[in-house]
Amino acid sequence: MPVRPNAPPSADERRSALARLLAWASANGASWDGIEFGVDANGSARGIATRLLAAGEPVLTLPRRLMIIDDELQDSTTGTLALGFEPHPQDALATWLPLEAHETASRWRAYLDALPAQLAEFPMFRDADELAALAGTAAYALAVDTNRDVLATYNRIPPELRARLSLADFAWGRAIVMSRAFQAPGTFEHRLALLPLVDILNHGRDDTTWSYNPFDGLVVRTECAIETGDEVHFSYDNRSNTHFLVHYGFTLPDNSANEADLVFELPVDAPTRVRVGGNFDDRFVRALSIARLHACDPTERQRILESLTEPTTIPFLGGATEEAAFDVLATVARRSRAELDAYPSRSSQSAWDQTCALVREGERAILDRIIELATAAREYANCAPAHLRADADAIPADAVGARRMLRRYLQDLAEELSA
Repeated sequence: MPVRPNAPPSADERRSALARLLAWASANGASWDGIEFGVDANGSARGIATRLLAAGEPVLTLPRRLMIIDDELQDSTTGTLALGFEPHPQDALATWLPLEAHETASRWRAYLDALPAQLAEFPMFRDADELAALAGTAAYALAVDTNRDVLATYNRIPPELRARLSLADFAWGRAIVMSRAFQAPGTFEHRLALLPLVDILNHGRDDTTWSYNPFDGLVVRTECAIETGDEVHFSYDNRSNTHFLVHYGFTLPDNSANEADLVFELPVDAPTRVRVGGNFDDRFVRALSIARLHACDPTERQRILESLTEPTTIPFLGGATEEAAFDVLATVARRSRAELDAYPSRSSQSAWDQTCALVREGERAILDRIIELATAAREYANCAPAHLRADADAIPADAVGARRMLRRYLQDLAEELSA
C-alpha cells in the first residue's frame, strides 16, 4: 500500500499535539485521575501511574460525545458518506477519517491532529522485500488478504469520492481503524468506535477493565494495584502475534495466544484454510472436523457434504476414520511447517526482521503442538469411554501444550461416545 506523504511529527510536535488533545478532552467532559499521558523520546504516547493505584479505581472516564462511532457521523463536518454500497463499519470509518482530518472545523480536530501521520510499522505499508521476511507464515497470508481487501474496497468507492480520497489516505484510515477502534460501547450491534485517550494506552492484559453506562460514558478501572511510575495498559484482547502484527504493528514475546494456518486440500478448487491456536477450542474442532471429512471414503464424504452447509462440526465417525483423520491433521501441519522452514528467518538484527522471526517462531511452535497431539490422539481412536476418561483424568488439569489439548479431546470424545 502507498504511504501518505505526511512527514511524521517529531517527539516535541507529538507532545504539543497531545497537550491540545488533553485540553480538548477535559473541556468536553473527559476526566482522569492517578494517570498522566506522555510522549517518550521516540514519540510514542502512553499512560503512566502518577501514584499507587489500588485495584478497582476509576482512572479514566470518556463521555459518549467524544467517541467517533461509525453510524453516528451525521453531525460531523464531513457527515455521513454515500458510498453506494453497505460498508463494513471499519470501511465507513476508514473512508470518513482522512476526509474529516482535512476539515479544520472538525469537532474532533485535536484528536485527529494527535493521530500518527504514518503507520510504517504495519505490514500493509512494507515493500515486497520487507514483506518477504514473513513468507510462509499465516501473518503473510493475512497481510496479503488485508491489502487485497483494502484495494478492492477503495475501488468500490464512487469516483467522485475517490477524487477527494487517495488510496494512501484510505489505507491510512483503515490502519488507524484496525489498530484503534473497539466495539462501540452501549450497542449490541457490530458497531465500531474510536475512543480518544483510551487508545493512547498500550496493550496489556489484566491491568484494567472497563464499563459503560449512558450517564458516565466509558469508565476504565484498574484490575490490580499499579505502582507509581508503572505503565497503565488497556487490553486489545487475547490475540496472536500473527493478528497483532497485521492489525496493530507490534508483537509480544512469549505470546500464549499464537496461532498458525492449516490448509486442507479439499475442495480442490478452493482449499480450506483454518487458523488454529494452541488450545482445543472451536477452531481446532473445525480443523478436526475437516480432517474427518478428508478421511472418509468418497461415498460417506458426499453424504456428509449434502447434509451440511459447512463442515464445521463433523462428529466421530469410527475408529478407523479417526486414526486417518489425525494422520491428515498431522500431514497438513507438517506441510505448513515445511512452508515455514522453506523461508528461514533472516540473520539481520533489524527490528523488522526480528519481529518477523518472532512471528515465525510462534507459528512453528503451534504446528509442532498440533503434530504432537495428532500422534498421541490417534492411539485412542478405538478406546471405550471409560478408558478415555481414565487417561484424561491422568493428565493434570494444569498441563500445558499438546498434553492439555489431549486431555480436552479425550474428555469430549468420551462424552460424545457416551451420549
